Amino acid sequence: MPAVYPIEKFPASGRGHYQHMGKRDVETWERFLARNVAPFVAFAYDVALGGLTPHGPLVTPAEALGWQYATALKIDAVAWLPDQVWVIEVKPSATVSALGAALAYTLVAQREELFEVPIQPVIVCDSVQVDVRWCCEQLGVRVIEVGT
Repeated sequence: MPAVYPIEKFPASGRGHYQHMGKRDVETWERFLARNVAPFVAFAYDVALGGLTPHGPLVTPAEALGWQYATALKIDAVAWLPDQVWVIEVKPSATVSALGAALAYTLVAQREELFEVPIQPVIVCDSVQVDVRWCCEQLGVRVIEVGT
């Protein structure tokens, strides 16, 4: 199953619209972009996947799509490298919720067969809790700290 809406890719040298990132998330993300654009081919933002689609004679296709989007998971950023895709959760302070988001988004993207290359779960943050860092190491979630 594809993403809820078509994925809009932006060139790695450009910037996109970070629809669901809060102000502090955007600041963290832009620090990442300022330091790490070189290896990437493209980025996408607010990639919605999964969700519930209601069915029935009274449900219009537009309503069903709107409901699916409202209940879907929304990936902060997707980054394409030549041989893999990064599914990225952006948080100024990486806590257990950032770890859970990165893992859940990756698993649902795999289930939906969203990408044709391997998927790497990633957290981009300014700082990470020590125990969360350890959990990320155990689970194969890449953590990139960009500081403040």
